[in-house]
Amino acid sequence: MKIREFDENSLVNYYSKNVIDFSWIDKPSQHQFRWRCLDGSWNTAKRRIRDHKTLLKAIKNDNPTDIYFSTSAWLNPVDLPRKNDIERPRPVMLDHLIVFDIDVEPFSQKNIEKAKKMALELYQWVDENCNFNLINISFSGNKGFHLIYQDRDRHLFSIENLLEREEAVKNNRMQLVQEILANGFDIDTRVTADTRRIIRLPGTINSKTGWYCHKINYEILELPIKDFISSIPKHPLAIEIPKNAKIKTKKSKPNGIPNLKPQSNTCLEVSNHLPGTKDRSAMICWLPKNWGDLQSTVDKAKLMIQDEKLGSCGFWYSNGRVLMICPRSIPRAKLVKIFKKYKFKYLTRQLSDKKHYWTRITGKHWSDSGWEDELEAISIIGKDVDLECVWQWSRAHVEISKRLGLYFNYDESNCSGDKEPSIRIVQRQ
Repeated sequence: MKIREFDENSLVNYYSKNVIDFSWIDKPSQHQFRWRCLDGSWNTAKRRIRDHKTLLKAIKNDNPTDIYFSTSAWLNPVDLPRKNDIERPRPVMLDHLIVFDIDVEPFSQKNIEKAKKMALELYQWVDENCNFNLINISFSGNKGFHLIYQDRDRHLFSIENLLEREEAVKNNRMQLVQEILANGFDIDTRVTADTRRIIRLPGTINSKTGWYCHKINYEILELPIKDFISSIPKHPLAIEIPKNAKIKTKKSKPNGIPNLKPQSNTCLEVSNHLPGTKDRSAMICWLPKNWGDLQSTVDKAKLMIQDEKLGSCGFWYSNGRVLMICPRSIPRAKLVKIFKKYKFKYLTRQLSDKKHYWTRITGKHWSDSGWEDELEAISIIGKDVDLECVWQWSRAHVEISKRLGLYFNYDESNCSGDKEPSIRIVQRQ
């Protein structure tokens, strides 16, 4: 879908008057920049680009319709050797941005709303499950959104062998893609996993629609669709966004990196709802990965137990993550407030929208590699706060804790709900 034809003057006018923000990129001069020209040809920057001024110098003779930059940072991004080039020295990869590309086709208000909702949920999931630093959210100017993160874990970039370094980063991103897909998020797998990928530069024109690839924040992402669209800038030649659009037959994708097929995994999950009650919830969740290592995570959880007077809580450890169960009969509205306070955005949304949520209580069994680490019971913490806790015990969640190896000291007369927890077997692709 092409918009009304751009001409040279309209492009020169836009890029000369609209300063592109590079400040969110740590070191722009370490990234490769590419662009598509009016005649459909592609050019690659022959100089380092560090800001808007140097970008204008690089593109001045080309009048690009679309501008992109590399997801990887390189010691020398100019004249970068191809991945399979064995004659030239191996390039030094310094960083690789973690990019989640969410698209819902075709271009319409309805599909942008779907993509927006998915971006919100993925943002919340990553916030609670990954140790990444969010550096950018952008509307692509067409069918979706880009969520861009920096990986706080730098150990892969210290691998001395440069080929092994790039392969290790690629394999790490592939594992991340599998986990994202397994949790129900439909992303473009190639963008996340490919260390040689380019993505659209925020602040530039998307020539397919005339809307700008535009940097936004979480608050804008939450806006109703009409308010959201009103907040996004566009070129005077931009097309209007239809409310609905007919689905067109997908074109076959070019050769290169194939789409990753997600491996299936199986696990057990338990509901946080107290069976036999109307609106009572236990607090059961995997604590945020960005809380740090095991000791740091438990220390932060102790403060939460004290501040919220949660009483005795059970802790388990698996695959670098900490599972916490507070087996109490907490009013749903109160638990939502606690989740909001501690920025558990994904669980806040799930509990608010669906009135309960499911939490994994076993390791995952992957179809290609078998079981990952099973849960290891750590301890029950917070007994000193039991007398201050105002909520009854949850029979179901005391029972599930017992099955997982931790036994709570509780009074049966001070219990709520049925004994049998709601458990399901889940297989995800």
